[in-house]
Amino acid sequence: MAETFLRRWFGKKPSAPAADEARAEIDRLLSERPATRGPLLWLRAILDDLVPDTWYRVNWLTADVVREECQAGRPLLYLSPLTVDADFLVRWQHICAALAQHQPGAVPAGLADVVRQEWFDANALAKGLVNSGPEAVRRAAERAGTEPGLFGTLLRFALFRGFAAVEAEVAPFRQGVAWDRGFCPMCGSPPLLAEFRGLDQTRFLRCGLCASSWEAPRQWCPVCETRDHEVLGFLAKEGEEARYRVATCDACRTGIKTLSTLSALPPLMLLVADAATLHLDLAAADRGYHPADRSPSPGVNLEGSSSE
Repeated sequence: MAETFLRRWFGKKPSAPAADEARAEIDRLLSERPATRGPLLWLRAILDDLVPDTWYRVNWLTADVVREECQAGRPLLYLSPLTVDADFLVRWQHICAALAQHQPGAVPAGLADVVRQEWFDANALAKGLVNSGPEAVRRAAERAGTEPGLFGTLLRFALFRGFAAVEAEVAPFRQGVAWDRGFCPMCGSPPLLAEFRGLDQTRFLRCGLCASSWEAPRQWCPVCETRDHEVLGFLAKEGEEARYRVATCDACRTGIKTLSTLSALPPLMLLVADAATLHLDLAAADRGYHPADRSPSPGVNLEGSSSE
């Protein structure tokens, strides 16, 4: 029923203003955050590979379908046929090459060419991210001979352009539609970080694969869903409490970075903010907290049958 998507990611020249804005912010941050120089320079080098392709269109996700799927608690791209563009291979290799240049030793030998191996199926990996999340990354990373964290980041960046374009088109249909899950309503990914927006500091979770945004209660863990104030808390570096924090949950030991923003960060600026706050990830890890990594759709398996 659903048509294939993500097939025109390189059909249009990247939007220069979005990439230029992100590059300018990285240039400002380089002197402010020398400890994250390597990740920031890597991101700066690949920004043109990450600009959403605004030419892409999805015709099968109508307002009625979006409302129905959200009410059922299913990510909108769940079980959809996913077809990546023909330039995925080039983009993957460019992303790997840029990482090797700015963070020497970070890329294992041969990882850039893993996309040429017979087992590597970009379409299946895109579908696996939506349907089974971390497990799909773990299995692929094992075959690639690298650790899941690195493989997942490379894959997320290589797919970001298409997923973010689809999310931007469908986002208007989600306005006013409730979504009370801890995973992304579009692609099912766990939240990359959270924003406390505006004067009222409303909490929004943000997806790192498609840049989707969804409102969430302030006192609530999106992983284990507890609202127990006795196990929910915050970590912050002295002097940064008003702007940067980690929302922690002692029930499941999850830590989610939280930024104070005036409004929603655009897709590329979201990735810049993530790279600029790696010190929060390290501080949380030092205290035994891990990022959100839950499977996207509890109770649903790859074959589409539900255990409910």
